[in-house]
Amino acid sequence: MNILVVNPPIRLHDSPRHIPHGLAIIANIIRKNISCKINFIDWNAYRYSEKKFQSIVQSLPCDIALLGGIITTYKYIIQISDTIKQIYPNSTVIAGGSAAMSVPETLLKNSNVDIICMSEGELIIVDLIRLLKEDKFSDLSSVNGIAYKNSENIIIMNKPKALIDNLDLYSELPAYDLLPINDVYLKNPTVGIGKDIDFISGRGCPFHCSFCYQPWGRKNRRHSNEYIMDAISYLKKLYSIDFIAFQDDLFIMNKKTFFEFCQLRNRYFPEILWSCPGRANICDEEIIRAARESGCTLISYGFESGSPRILKKMKKAITIDQMENIVALSRKYNLPIPVSFILGHPGEDEESCNETLTFCKNNNLTLDSLMFATPYPGTELFEFAIETKRINKDRIHDFVLKLADARDFVINLTDYFSDQELKMKYAEMIETAKKNYVPIPEHELTKKMDALYGKLSIHLRQLSDSDNKHRQKHGAMSLF
Repeated sequence: MNILVVNPPIRLHDSPRHIPHGLAIIANIIRKNISCKINFIDWNAYRYSEKKFQSIVQSLPCDIALLGGIITTYKYIIQISDTIKQIYPNSTVIAGGSAAMSVPETLLKNSNVDIICMSEGELIIVDLIRLLKEDKFSDLSSVNGIAYKNSENIIIMNKPKALIDNLDLYSELPAYDLLPINDVYLKNPTVGIGKDIDFISGRGCPFHCSFCYQPWGRKNRRHSNEYIMDAISYLKKLYSIDFIAFQDDLFIMNKKTFFEFCQLRNRYFPEILWSCPGRANICDEEIIRAARESGCTLISYGFESGSPRILKKMKKAITIDQMENIVALSRKYNLPIPVSFILGHPGEDEESCNETLTFCKNNNLTLDSLMFATPYPGTELFEFAIETKRINKDRIHDFVLKLADARDFVINLTDYFSDQELKMKYAEMIETAKKNYVPIPEHELTKKMDALYGKLSIHLRQLSDSDNKHRQKHGAMSLF
């Protein structure tokens, strides 16, 4: 059996920085359990032309194709499935990730995708492929956690699959050897500098932010610290990594587990630097001090708004006081303050915009990482947009095709601003915050960066224009 895995392009305005964790994990699980040949096309890494991509597909036999990605790769999932079916009409195309999970019926109706994984693929894919290996036309009704088109082209939604209760036991490391780690990903730092690789150590979030799609449940599940240490050891041995950018939303959730991680890192990998996302209602001085003392160079935060009213509408479960406390603590421990904000949530008006600008001025922050409120499928905002007829429920496919980076305007969810006014307000707020911001002197910035990165700081002088632009726009990583 020949299995083709394809990672679709994403964020074409930037260099490829994030490895395709989901697809690479599934590839590793398949090859450990099924006798097959796996070919991995990382279209995002190499940014092939469409013609080149088609020629590569033609050169690789395919019985089953696996595709996946976040919702903004939706149009590429369709394009890839079309290409594969044109070349291999008898193949089976399986899709996963939020591009498939959040709009399963829409994708199945409007593409050549045959099957969608509706839950964590680790518990589904092996049984599914074994069935297809026996008979391409096998009865799939017994496979929980999938949606598919039957022989009559009718969409069937099977029963849901329970989530993994032990990630160490049922998941795997990504198949790094199938990816261009040295040639591409380690040359494009994610957050840090030097040989920087991203890593996802947990899933699930108990919070209910209106703009966030969370398919992995409300319980935060995490790999053990022992597993993470083994992963760091593996990556260090194979790729001589300098830096790990943890990407899971709630890397800092359980204090005891977090402090244990810091201690183990200090004991076994004192030379490895790292970063992670944080949350204003979770992080405190004890956490930030421990992080800094264990080689953390950055904790990023989603503040989203300086308006208490909008924060409440977003269901962020954080307060202005907590946000200001994070800013003060970050500065106390000489950590940068990469924070994101969102403009245009339902209820946004001139008053709330001014509150955000006032918050930034009072705390000496920029709005470099300002995004538009975007109703991605599966979110409360999406349901709001459907209910208020901003999105035609019969034209969801057309809407999803337009989705891109949240910095790109797609739809207006406010009643106060016109589309043009909202776009003008976006540019105005970024510029106003920039004018109000008082940067620290260059020599002081250099001193702080050198203290953060130590011997790696030499790489700061070697960053490309593209890397520096990424660091400013995606988190303001030099904002102190």
